[in-house]
Amino acid sequence: MGIDRLSEWMSKFGYGHYTGIDLSEERSGNMPTREWKLKRFKKPWYQGDTIPVGIGQGYWTATPIQMNKALMILINDGVVKVPHLLQSTVEDGKPVPWVQPHEPPVGDIHSGYWEIAKDGMYGVANRGNGTAHKYFASAPYKIAAKSGTAQVFGLKANETYNAHRISERLRDHKLMTAFAPYNNPQVAVAMILENGGAGPAVGTIMRQILDHIMLGDNNTTLPSENPAVTAGEDQ
Repeated sequence: MGIDRLSEWMSKFGYGHYTGIDLSEERSGNMPTREWKLKRFKKPWYQGDTIPVGIGQGYWTATPIQMNKALMILINDGVVKVPHLLQSTVEDGKPVPWVQPHEPPVGDIHSGYWEIAKDGMYGVANRGNGTAHKYFASAPYKIAAKSGTAQVFGLKANETYNAHRISERLRDHKLMTAFAPYNNPQVAVAMILENGGAGPAVGTIMRQILDHIMLGDNNTTLPSENPAVTAGEDQ
């Protein structure tokens, strides 16, 4: 794909831009381009720079609210929804509901590619080979999810990551996005556990959040420690 197409399309999903949420503290993150690197580091873009960006790392930075907005675009087959907290205002003593601003859709809203991506997230949470199957398959409603890891520091050659043997501040961040119910989405969640590399699995917490929203379940009991040793085991 290359960095040019990657940056072009990820920008359409909101990365590198403000989401429009009604909070003044928002950060725009960074969706890198050739021009950005040349201006920032006075160096050209190399093919090797694209590889980490392709898995959401490297020069690419994003906020959880950006991830959630991108997820909403996927859920709605390319229709863009601006996240917001404000429900309504009062004018002349009458409530005026907040109105969703119109933004052009991303790509073709009738394209079958949206279903392919959503089905992939469904498989993560429900199929036997899904990495988060053990957390979500037993739910009385269908969930779609995707986990991820944000590395805090780089490993040396032949060095193996072990969350139990490094300082907490150097442990990987755990990430997960999810939506439910799968066939008629009502809720989308993006979460990050900072330096959570040796704590409870992110899937456990995500399931509790979704169960609370969908079922009114208030269970918040968590295992004290995730048995995973490597980041790859904690999905």
